[in-house]
Amino acid sequence: MSEFNNDNISFWTDTVDLPSYPTLENDTSTEVLVVGAGITGLMNAYKLAMQGRKVMVLEANKVLTGTTANTTARLMAQQGPLYSQISRQQDKETARLYYESQMAAIDEIESISRKHNIDCDFRRVDGVMYAENESSVKDLEKEAKVYEDLDIDGSLLKEQFDLPFETVAQLVMRNQGEFHPLKFLKGILGVLEEKGVEIYEHVMGKGVEGNTLKTSEGISIDFEHLVVATHFPFLDYQGFYFNSFKINRSYGLVVTTSTPPSENLSLNGFDGPGLTTRNIVNPDKELPTVLFGGLGHMSYDEQDMTGQLEKLRLYADQKTTNHERLYAFRAQDQMTVDSLPYIGYFDQKHENRFVASGFNKYGMTNGVLSSMIISDLIAGNENRYHDMVSPHRKKGTFAQLKQFATTPLESLGVEAKNMLKNYPDINEANLSAGEGAVVQDGMMKKGLYRDEDSNEYLVVDNRCTHMGCSLSWNQEDRTWDCPCHGSRFNFKGNVIEGPATEDLDVEIKKKRMTNSINVPVLRD
Repeated sequence: MSEFNNDNISFWTDTVDLPSYPTLENDTSTEVLVVGAGITGLMNAYKLAMQGRKVMVLEANKVLTGTTANTTARLMAQQGPLYSQISRQQDKETARLYYESQMAAIDEIESISRKHNIDCDFRRVDGVMYAENESSVKDLEKEAKVYEDLDIDGSLLKEQFDLPFETVAQLVMRNQGEFHPLKFLKGILGVLEEKGVEIYEHVMGKGVEGNTLKTSEGISIDFEHLVVATHFPFLDYQGFYFNSFKINRSYGLVVTTSTPPSENLSLNGFDGPGLTTRNIVNPDKELPTVLFGGLGHMSYDEQDMTGQLEKLRLYADQKTTNHERLYAFRAQDQMTVDSLPYIGYFDQKHENRFVASGFNKYGMTNGVLSSMIISDLIAGNENRYHDMVSPHRKKGTFAQLKQFATTPLESLGVEAKNMLKNYPDINEANLSAGEGAVVQDGMMKKGLYRDEDSNEYLVVDNRCTHMGCSLSWNQEDRTWDCPCHGSRFNFKGNVIEGPATEDLDVEIKKKRMTNSINVPVLRD
């Protein structure tokens, strides 16, 4: 196999030329203000613009460069053994309603792509959740029984299915979907421009006072309705969202293969490494192209991206006969305590503030679902899915609440572990150009990065500006990452992913050498 052609760049990003948008220079106003320009923000903007509303979209970075770009883009109502879980923890009516909501979102994507002639490689496929170990068959049988009870179009097959590797059972859910998310959303951007939607990049929301949003640059935007679609809600203190999610990180790998799965199947492993596997339309390669995803872990379980991708490669090579590695990337997802998303009113004090988050790795369907729900709420219409996914719903059983309560404890555990680590002294850290590390500066811990261009050292505060958790250095992405709530900062200390809204304090230091050739000493 060859080396990666693209490290932490997805196939979707590399195969679509997206437009650029200006930044916002002056105070302004709008009817609906959407903060966040991934699939959630753009689809909410689309639905509201189609209602004839004046809409503005703000993006802190560039449009469609966040989580939406790093996805498997499987449009699935089959989301692991979810329906037996919902039936057990809530009731069968809720489980059936969630299935219908996901199917409605898939139908919506298909309908919109046809309406606007968007060529986004959309196709219907059957979802297949497969087991490799006999011990897992009973669990699939339980989920299959729930499918039957809920009248879900699916069934359990125990004979060998049309797969390029051996399994012991396969639970099929029919009439699911796949697409190229950025081709689809580039088409949506064209519609938004035709509708007069204003889109601005590099504008970060910092706070809200009444019906006015304040940006980090000090600009004020008055609104009648606010939709927070920033993956992790940037106003999280007001809604207590920082304690609502667990942060999951997972990995993606795109390869060419001579033994792909059937084009009408989209796969998800129930046991073993639990890989997702799907085909990709890629006319630039003679051999079929396949995307593998998986090896998820919680953010507080810090893992090296290179090591995780190597594990993913080894597992993928056991499934299919792979040749060229094309792309590798990392994704970050918000997981909720009851495995249902948070879509609806941001808090119980404001009827004009809305939120969509906590999609449990299924942001393609739930991002679209959020636009269907929120557009109804703004129009004053009832939506049959809203109560089920409301952020203010009853969260359920004691076991769920116990899991919910562990989030701050896990954050404390991360802090305790970091306090016990030994870090090199800031004056003794030997870094190559483009490298970073956590270092000791007297009694304080700092982040140290050696700039490739100037050869200067950038020293940043090692505490996340969100809630003060210690940051870890991510060499592959050259970012400072928060294991508690998922905030990320580039090597210059600028926020690139929330919930943090404030940049890190940064100092620029020169380097001079001591008598020991490899030991740099820092000075102003």
